[in-house]
Amino acid sequence: MTSIHDIILGKAKPERACGDCVACCEVLNIDTAEMVKPANQMCMHCTGKGCGIHETRPEVCRTWDCVWRRIESMPPETRPDRLGVLFTIDRQPEPQTPFDRLYFVGRAVGPPEALGKPATTDVGVMLSNGPLPIFISWGGERQMMVPRPALAAAILDPLGGHNPALVQEGRDWMAKYEPFARLADEAVKAAG
Repeated sequence: MTSIHDIILGKAKPERACGDCVACCEVLNIDTAEMVKPANQMCMHCTGKGCGIHETRPEVCRTWDCVWRRIESMPPETRPDRLGVLFTIDRQPEPQTPFDRLYFVGRAVGPPEALGKPATTDVGVMLSNGPLPIFISWGGERQMMVPRPALAAAILDPLGGHNPALVQEGRDWMAKYEPFARLADEAVKAAG
């Protein structure tokens, strides 16, 4: 099965093994017939160094990978267990804004101070060159970093008295974003 991660980032790179990183065992929300595990709670099958049921793990675990496993140019220190932040692609099942349809998110794994590390900022800058919004998340909180607040406001309300150049920048930004968000919508429909 092709996942949203595959469509946007390509397949995980075999040479980018997880090693002892188990960050996804904590951050993933799993709600399937086989298993229920809330997000931000360590999986009951995690051994501390990997998955205790690796051969029979749920499909979501089989198809999911963090951005570090898919982007070869990310340095070793940005592996989630080393950085303290796990970057991935996500979407909200019921989007409240256009940005919720498909986005990158950097989730703190442990203390939220890791979100302020220079290496975390470097990853955010690298990802901001692409067409997706970027959020950071810790605990139950989520904050949008890209697009910047003024641009996001102009995108959400182009008739709201914003500078015309900003409104045009918003239209241009959405023109780049929309094909990727539409692909994600289509992938979810095909899977469901």
